[in-house]
Amino acid sequence: MTRIKVCGNTQRADVQLAVELGVDLLGFIFTRSKRQVRVDQAQALLADVPDTVERVGVFVDEPPDQIAAVAQACALTAIQVYRPLTPADRSLNLLLLPAFRVHAGEELAAMQFDAGDHPLLDTWAPDTIGGTGRTWEWSQAKEVARRYPDAGQRRWGGAGAAPLGGRCL
Repeated sequence: MTRIKVCGNTQRADVQLAVELGVDLLGFIFTRSKRQVRVDQAQALLADVPDTVERVGVFVDEPPDQIAAVAQACALTAIQVYRPLTPADRSLNLLLLPAFRVHAGEELAAMQFDAGDHPLLDTWAPDTIGGTGRTWEWSQAKEVARRYPDAGQRRWGGAGAAPLGGRCL
């Protein structure tokens, strides 16, 4: 099953449109980014979002206690983290999207995930963490997708996945 995630939300009209169009996940960046939002901004943006839409907090290297506080304050249902997940992250009882920055031509077959992880493969760029708008060869992820078949767990590719951004793995 393909699920659509719209990330980097900062405007109420964009959130409303994404919901109207049937988005599955809405992402809000709580780390250094030009699209970073404060907790109070995210709360306002999420006020009218139905429970059927997953609410994803995006983090880079924030400690688990900070992630937990944001998740509780914003009623997040998932976290996307660009560092190894810790036992504290795993204890939050949220959908976990460990994010991996993929280099062009990188061998992905050796990647390992824990049960319940929903890995997000994103484009590597030297100057940006996530949201680069750059593509990578989506076929690189075939072996990862084969080793971790759906079985009720969904996999997402980052917006740089070619040929279409945000394709399901």
